[in-house]
Amino acid sequence: MAESVPARPATADAEPSSDHDEEPAPAGSGGWTTLRGLMRPRATRSQILTALLCALLGFAVVAQLRQTRDDGLASLRQSELVGILDQTTRQGDDLQREIAELERTRAELESGTDSRQAALDAATRSAEMQGILTGRLPAVGPGITVNLTDPAVAVGYEHMVNMLEELRNAGAEAIQLNDRRLTASSYFAPGDGGLVVDGALVRPPYQWAVIGSPQTMATALDMHGGALAMIRNTGAKAVVTLEDRVEVTATREPAAPRFATPQPAQTS
Repeated sequence: MAESVPARPATADAEPSSDHDEEPAPAGSGGWTTLRGLMRPRATRSQILTALLCALLGFAVVAQLRQTRDDGLASLRQSELVGILDQTTRQGDDLQREIAELERTRAELESGTDSRQAALDAATRSAEMQGILTGRLPAVGPGITVNLTDPAVAVGYEHMVNMLEELRNAGAEAIQLNDRRLTASSYFAPGDGGLVVDGALVRPPYQWAVIGSPQTMATALDMHGGALAMIRNTGAKAVVTLEDRVEVTATREPAAPRFATPQPAQTS
């Protein structure tokens, strides 16, 4: 019968099986991890506060610039803004009309077939304009009429001179007093029972017919301390009427200049 051999007890010196061996951790790996953590950038409290202050400062600068830009018009009242807009619109419309007229005239003058007719039309328009301004041609257009009743014949020539000057300053283009056409060379002088106008006696009542902007001329005459106020102080009565159509029928031939002559054209 075979004899059994007792099992050898395991000792502390026994080596573990190679099938269960584990790879040891690389030496020094914990040091590299710590170093990378220290080198990673971190935002400090002071850096965050500085960035916030810079953002607030930028916002304040932009707001101030916008406020400065808008202060010019923002401080005006609505009525003032509307007035500025209306005035700008009117000026723009006037300029557009003037540009269109000048372009039309230029096109006509530059046209080979119509150049002679265009030049004739331009000369005709210029002659008509000069004829109205010098009193040689009758005229029609919007304006005012002024009726002056002077029973005491207290209105003097100086009152009429002031009225004529105020009408001219207000843009009057054609003026007639009773049956006399008034022009740049017209004058007033004392007369028996009336006034002498350009050498002819004119008696009251006086009726003015004036072509121009009705509202502008009426406002100019009715100014405090103006021509009509001085006339009314004499006891005379004055009634101003705004008209859509005023006819200036009186004409006069302009006197030939005694001393002035056209300046010769400059030759290059």
